[in-house]
Amino acid sequence: MAELTLERVRQLLDLESASPLLLPIPSDFYSGLASYCQKLKRSAGTGASEVTQRLVLVQTKLVETMTRDLLVLRMGKAAEQETFFRLLPEERYVASVRHEYGARLEAFLDALATGRPSFIQYANREESRRNLVVRFTKHVDELVGLDLKRYGPFEVDDVASIPAANVGILISGGSAVEVRIRDGT
Repeated sequence: MAELTLERVRQLLDLESASPLLLPIPSDFYSGLASYCQKLKRSAGTGASEVTQRLVLVQTKLVETMTRDLLVLRMGKAAEQETFFRLLPEERYVASVRHEYGARLEAFLDALATGRPSFIQYANREESRRNLVVRFTKHVDELVGLDLKRYGPFEVDDVASIPAANVGILISGGSAVEVRIRDGT
């Protein structure tokens, strides 16, 4: 693929917006776009003028905004047309969470409407079992999780996996921040 430019991203977004169907895009579109942004950032390196740095910032924001719009548009079409398989692998990676959310929402609403409290109890139990990884920003004495297990004590910068229900309290109190784990990377 020829080097991507801001203009090419805009053209693809315009074409996708104008078409009722999910259009094919080059398989190396997103990697090319990342390379383009990398080159932009390099051009705004330490020796670049303030004007150049601002222009690069504006361009990268435009790329981000147009890419977000393109992804949302393409994922919406894929969902409506049930053509998830036609998305690029990177798009499927992003869309899989949205797809899972939709499936869970429908299952939950169906369980409510058809009177299946056992499904609601299952959802409650699964969420209660879920752990999240956090990094502590303050000293925290030993705590008891909803699973009735003991956790801690923790010092600043300690990382631990604890029940999700306990994480909200720790984060809102400023004692911890959630750590995002990358999938297999």
